[in-house]
Amino acid sequence: MEAGMTKDFVNPFTPVVGKVPLHIAGREEIIADIEGALAGAGNDPAIISLLVGPRGMGKTALLSHFADTAESSGWVTARVTCVAGMLEDILIRTQRATRHLVDIEPARKIKGAGIADFISLELEDSPRELSNWRSRMDDILDALAECNTGLLVTIDEVNPSIDEMATLVAAFQHFLDEGKKVALIMAGLPYAVTSLLSGKSTSFLRRAARYELQALNDYEVEEALMRTMRDGGKSFEPDALEAAVNAVKGFPFMLQLVGYRVWRMAGDSETVDVSIVNAAASVARKELDQRVYEAVWFELSEADKSFLLAMAEDPTITRQADLAGRLNKPSGHVSRYKKRLMQQGIIQERSRGLLEFCLPGFKEYFQERIAEEGDL
Repeated sequence: MEAGMTKDFVNPFTPVVGKVPLHIAGREEIIADIEGALAGAGNDPAIISLLVGPRGMGKTALLSHFADTAESSGWVTARVTCVAGMLEDILIRTQRATRHLVDIEPARKIKGAGIADFISLELEDSPRELSNWRSRMDDILDALAECNTGLLVTIDEVNPSIDEMATLVAAFQHFLDEGKKVALIMAGLPYAVTSLLSGKSTSFLRRAARYELQALNDYEVEEALMRTMRDGGKSFEPDALEAAVNAVKGFPFMLQLVGYRVWRMAGDSETVDVSIVNAAASVARKELDQRVYEAVWFELSEADKSFLLAMAEDPTITRQADLAGRLNKPSGHVSRYKKRLMQQGIIQERSRGLLEFCLPGFKEYFQERIAEEGDL
């Protein structure tokens, strides 16, 4: 059982998808670049940005942060997920966000009038109601320009199979060419973004600023844990802080999970010791398995699993040249699945021909699942 929560403070950690942490760890350069673009004259390449990384690396939280920052600076924002109907969602959210600034209701005119015992009017929508999505957005952007206001669109979970992506990208290219005050920030898994950039109709995005979200350094984790815990009215004992950092393994989502459970289990105590951290880390690990690693596991094909199992034979680094023999497959097979797993953000190539797991903690989870389920 967890101890009772303190009365005077609210848990400062945020293990909730899209919730912006009090202290965002290790993304200072990305934040500086994109916030600088939003504050600039519209000629900064980061005005169109892609956040790329595996699950749990904080992509959605960063999108929320940039939208919050833009709104506080006078921008209008539309926050959407890349699903069917995305364009209409952007239009509706933009219209709602601009109601206090501009009149966006379609113009109507009298189509006919009749006089009997009373006067009747028949109204007809103006021709612009028949225009396409880009033209309707043009009307809003032109009205916003009169208020010196820009539009930021954030798109989460980029999916290249959604046909509307091509329309969106083409429209934003024209918006920028026409000098409209717009910004577009998108986030997605590595393989989804790679596929999107390879499409002919979305080639404009190859000029966007691309930010790869990697695992955090231990010192970044340590600073974020200390500062956030302090905001919640508590502090770590030195060995407890070290144990918490080790439990996080550089994973931004795990940082919030561990911190949340530590703060809660500490109850009314203002100091956190190592026993609390160890207990909290155990709970957080199970939550991470269920909420992140399990989703990755179910996306793996049998060939993916065989490849990763062959890599797991090595303590850390795997030589690509060794995998053909272990898998009893030709080099082309190894190259194909290396690329596939790299695009999924599960492994990375440290240097030419040297591979390693890059999703923090997933190697251990993978080995446990293989042992439990007897796969392969």
